[in-house]
Amino acid sequence: MFILKKRMFTLLAVMMSLLIGCSAEKGIEGSVGVAKNSTEDHAKIKVVKDKLGEVEIPTNPLRIADVSGSTEELLFFGFKPVVSSNTDIENPNAFSPVIINQLEPDTVNAGWYASEINIEAVASANPDLIIAGARHEKLVDQLKKIAPTVMVPYDFNAFQDRFEFIAGIFDKETEMDAWFTDYEKTAKDWSEKIRTITKDGTFAIIEATPKEIRIYAATGVADMIFNDMLLPKTEGTPEPDAWGGKVTSVEELASFDPDHIILMVDSTQTIVDDNNVWASMKAVKNNHVYRMTSAKNYNYAFTAMGKRELIDELGEMIVKE
Repeated sequence: MFILKKRMFTLLAVMMSLLIGCSAEKGIEGSVGVAKNSTEDHAKIKVVKDKLGEVEIPTNPLRIADVSGSTEELLFFGFKPVVSSNTDIENPNAFSPVIINQLEPDTVNAGWYASEINIEAVASANPDLIIAGARHEKLVDQLKKIAPTVMVPYDFNAFQDRFEFIAGIFDKETEMDAWFTDYEKTAKDWSEKIRTITKDGTFAIIEATPKEIRIYAATGVADMIFNDMLLPKTEGTPEPDAWGGKVTSVEELASFDPDHIILMVDSTQTIVDDNNVWASMKAVKNNHVYRMTSAKNYNYAFTAMGKRELIDELGEMIVKE
């Protein structure tokens, strides 16, 4: 479960970085004064601090280009970006299934936020604010020629920090707190329901492909199971790499024997199929293997709206089976 003390500390740090009190309200011609209509209100600016320093941005941006992976958080806060990079992990030409029905039909797809983005696509949308990702530092100068650009200092797997940063930029801390309150209550409720059935049974998050197997200890679904729902982690779960897991062999699973396995697969045939070591595992023999797709993990488990939807699916799947 999220650690509230850490969240409040991070939130305070973000709030201190918003130098609103030190920025002047400017009219359309740049003169100091109070805006007289909605157009002039849009022209007001404030100064925020991002990964690279201080940035002047519109106080009330109307055309946000998000290439940071924060589109779900922006939608939750009431903004509809004109550009998004929250694409479907299986089809980068389409938006994530979580948001595809919430964006306007003419929303521009600039490419997946964890890869090289399409600068020309961003420019075509004529944004008045660009939110860049932690991997786009080399592109910031080009993006700034299009519109004021804020660089989020957190990558896609640092969900909580990224959420807090976006909330701080737009003064949406109250809305963010409401999201956390709801999510944490939901996680606690599912944890209690599951533990009533599984008792002290341990869990493992395993991804299987035709060529390899990976055990996850952090990020995505693993983060939701172990840190949000507080379900017991199997002894011997390896220390994670930068992606939150560790590649291992099926043979090494002989000494790794969880009571319950959440198995992420996208192929009809994987390395664990028809394998004697896999078949001898306690969770497999007891039919305590809960299958989901790897795509579901990557599309849903790293963002606000997806996490809120997926936590119910995970809870229902475990309790039902």
